[in-house]
Amino acid sequence: MMKQIRYIIMALVATVLTTGCIKEDLDECDNVTIYFQYLADGDKDVLSQYMSKVDLYVFDENGHILGVGSYNQDELRNHKAIPSFKLRPGQRYRVVALGNAYDHTKVVNLTANRLSDIHFQSPFWKDGAGNLVINHDHNYLGVNEFVMPVKEGVMYRDTVTMYSSHVNTEVEIHGLPAPQSRADIPYELSFEDSNAQTSFENEINTEEKGTIYPELIYDTENNCYRTNDFALFRLDYGSRVDERTCAHKLVLKDKRTGEELVRGSIFNYLARYREEIDVTKQEALLPISIEFHEANVEIILPDWVIVEGKPDWN
Repeated sequence: MMKQIRYIIMALVATVLTTGCIKEDLDECDNVTIYFQYLADGDKDVLSQYMSKVDLYVFDENGHILGVGSYNQDELRNHKAIPSFKLRPGQRYRVVALGNAYDHTKVVNLTANRLSDIHFQSPFWKDGAGNLVINHDHNYLGVNEFVMPVKEGVMYRDTVTMYSSHVNTEVEIHGLPAPQSRADIPYELSFEDSNAQTSFENEINTEEKGTIYPELIYDTENNCYRTNDFALFRLDYGSRVDERTCAHKLVLKDKRTGEELVRGSIFNYLARYREEIDVTKQEALLPISIEFHEANVEIILPDWVIVEGKPDWN
């Protein structure tokens, strides 16, 4: 058992849980406790810094969903529930932990028998109502498979290591006129052909692409438009970035005229700044600056990323 254990979650479905433990009858006792950790890009558990909610999905050996439970940060801190559940001895199980599944996360195809066929995505992706995808949550995911000990009364403990499912993305736009009001942003930013789904194996679905429209705000202190708390799904597959995993096209339009002001390939951008940007990191950052000058426009690395010739990831 690893020492850097912080958070515990309980599945809340009658088929796999008991409500208590009658000591005279061990068959009624909870026998599984699941712990969680996230190491980011180091060797220290930093889960509490990045996750405020974890959902736990429990599957049997045939891939059938048995139960789903959720713990938020307040419940964990105040110890409001018993952090354990019961599974049948001698059988194989899989548990999937999904972090930070909030308003921009929806799990689909949960009854599929393979984790690769279960995905999470924006709830507005192909919703049939014409809603735009505007963001992804800062998701994390971890998977463990184990066989329950055959002996009755044995408490099985396991630790699920979480991994990032997103890339923090910061776009700033300089050189355009300020808006007349904060509520009237005259420009539309989008990422065409962005990755729209991530599987329960924490791999992007390279077959599903869509357009995401991050909201822009105007930063009066820095005199620029910028995104705010925006995330894309991962741009890499097995720590590799290619044109299938990163087909994204950055587009900026003037909403008043429909004119396309900027169009650029994120894959080409990453190739140009490969020494400064590493989107294969767990806490990956994709920083982009669009700068309008009198005669031209550039998509470049923001000044604040470089400190004395080195990327500033702090």
